[in-house]
Amino acid sequence: MENLKMQARAAAGDLLKTLKAMPEVQALYVLSSSAVAPRNVTRFSTDSDFDLAVILDVPLKEDEWRPRPTDTYALVRDRLPAWIPEFSFHLPVPWGRMEVNVHQLLFQYEADPRTTWNSDKCDAYGNKGEPLFDREDAFEALVSHKTREQLERLEGETHRLYNRITWDVREIPLRMARRVGVPTGHFVLSGALDEVVDWMYARSGRLLPNMKWKLYSLGALGLISGEQENLLIEAQQCDPLSMVDLERRCEALGEFCQSAGMDLSTGAIAAVRKAYQQANHHLLGDEAAVFATLPSPRLVPFGGPGGSS
Repeated sequence: MENLKMQARAAAGDLLKTLKAMPEVQALYVLSSSAVAPRNVTRFSTDSDFDLAVILDVPLKEDEWRPRPTDTYALVRDRLPAWIPEFSFHLPVPWGRMEVNVHQLLFQYEADPRTTWNSDKCDAYGNKGEPLFDREDAFEALVSHKTREQLERLEGETHRLYNRITWDVREIPLRMARRVGVPTGHFVLSGALDEVVDWMYARSGRLLPNMKWKLYSLGALGLISGEQENLLIEAQQCDPLSMVDLERRCEALGEFCQSAGMDLSTGAIAAVRKAYQQANHHLLGDEAAVFATLPSPRLVPFGGPGGSS
């Protein structure tokens, strides 16, 4: 694997050297399985793309920022250097052809506080990125800042996922199977698999990687045991027309959650849902009014007769 990676690096050598020499380049990174980085658990193979990122130093006015980066790029089109390459092309390698993907960023746009990075992007640059060139280490500092921001949001994401899992690991799949058909139940449960995997990363204080590396990295990072991995594989197996198989999948995923320390007892589920609703759906938090039907239908404010206190 390492030999293949070095051969790929050699094949891309002239491209990397050319990009590094361009005066507008703020930073140049190799990414994902192509990168050499201490926290990078991805694996390079003959099926891998060669991912790199070129970060450009292009003047940007404050009022040119737009939520969609492509809209900002259009506004500064006349300031962009003509040498910027296409995103995807191929280079010859000993095993045939290797696809090269050139991710392209404007440093000033990324550094704007209005630009937020998702977990995947933070992981790509913070854990799976190898800087080949970075003027004054400015982009590395930005990556660290964006990563800290994302990690601070992980606690809220952990609570959101735990709340969703209490519904989606069993209750909603079985309910929807009865309401509209068994395939829908299987579809919902497959979504719950992704939620459970994301929860494993979030509760461990780790950035969520790109979808293609999520399952593999759980084991590679030591977040799950071999037995737990088998439970996840069992939960993935699916006969989409079988209600019996849906029950089996629910049991397997529920067993995995319990093995990972998630309490899915009736009392715990009720407490998780109530806490999440109070924090995210109640304008009045834990002081919301309650609806009473006796002696007559009415909303009782918090602390009032018949209300909560």
